[in-house]
Amino acid sequence: MRLSGTLAQRLGARRAVALEQGATVDDLVAAIAREAGFDPGELRGLAVVSGGTFVARGRAVADGEDLDVLVPVSGG
Repeated sequence: MRLSGTLAQRLGARRAVALEQGATVDDLVAAIAREAGFDPGELRGLAVVSGGTFVARGRAVADGEDLDVLVPVSGG
């Protein structure tokens, strides 16, 4: 997967994560949070994209799927 923002600073811009079969996007976000030293609840605002489309947190992650994990930004 490709990471952005603070996650990329802590873990690098690209990362592979080993998940159990049937794991969901929410499971992926929780795993990333732990690896980056965040509480999973702190990353509720992340957007996960597959093939240019936002994916639901409850959707299963396919083996080898290439995902983008986007950290929201604010400001003007």
